[in-house]
Amino acid sequence: MTNLIRLSGFALFLLGFSFIPQFALAQENARPEAPDEGQRLLEQGRDFAKNGRIQEAMQAFTRAAEIKNGRCAECFQSIGMIYFQVSQYQEAATAWQKAIALKPDNGGVLLNLLGVALYLQDDKKTLPEAITVFRQAIEASQDSLPKAHYNLGFALIKSGKEAEGVAELKKYLDLEPNSPTAESAREVIKHPKLASVQPATDFKVKGTDGKELSLKALRGKVVLLDFWASWCGPCRQEMPAVKQVWQKYGGENFVIIGINLDDSKSAFASYMKSEGITWPQYFDGQGWENKIARLYGVHAIPHTVLIDEEGIVRAVGLRGTTLYNKIADLLKQLKEQKSAATK
Repeated sequence: MTNLIRLSGFALFLLGFSFIPQFALAQENARPEAPDEGQRLLEQGRDFAKNGRIQEAMQAFTRAAEIKNGRCAECFQSIGMIYFQVSQYQEAATAWQKAIALKPDNGGVLLNLLGVALYLQDDKKTLPEAITVFRQAIEASQDSLPKAHYNLGFALIKSGKEAEGVAELKKYLDLEPNSPTAESAREVIKHPKLASVQPATDFKVKGTDGKELSLKALRGKVVLLDFWASWCGPCRQEMPAVKQVWQKYGGENFVIIGINLDDSKSAFASYMKSEGITWPQYFDGQGWENKIARLYGVHAIPHTVLIDEEGIVRAVGLRGTTLYNKIADLLKQLKEQKSAATK
């Protein structure tokens, strides 16, 4: 696991697209503990994670939980986040169940996260459990988590309870009518079958060249969102592969949008120039708080989101040859569709 992962004060999404709400990893209003070995390991784990040393971070969090005799909700939350970021959803669910059992202050948020981990296992056995957990999240939070209604709506529709699912999505819109995912909810209400796919959350920003960048405007093209930073070693290692993709496929039917997480504009600009990067870029100088990174819940880089011509997310986190081949497949399908449409 060579991605760099940020583990504090962040938001996540379900495969892009707003299944998990913003939350702070640390328990809110928790009393500060006196420094001890367990707490030291917890802090050390955070430092390891921020620097991409994921296995060491996991070891530190696990050891911290052991030293605290399993009475460390924050340890299990951290362990769950690492598992989630590397798509090990069953393990993430187990870790979050342990955290929930300790009855932390943010239990509603954790229940919502648990529901997502169960949903993403894409198993008929865990889907009913995910629905139950989302309902528990709404109750535990005293209905202060609008995204739980969004999540519950999708889960219900996927389970065949279309009317109930649509009702939950309408509740979500009542609570957050102007959120980035409100449009997705409206589309699913109109066309419930869309709940089985993953629509990419739209955005409209200005690129570093002053031109507007919008997924809606790019409908009809295959789009790759590439999240990176000049200070990120794994990103630098991956950049030649991204260049190869652009050189091979960049053009009428395919575009890359780089989402840069640098704090320094000069560092970003210097790296762009030295590497000869020419595809569109979005930079706002906010680092991990980058607008689009937050929108897509990105806390590990390099990270990619591959979106088809209809605005549906087709893959997340692909790199190297796997990414190259997936793009080739999508472009082949798009070409065939265009060819068939002209006959």
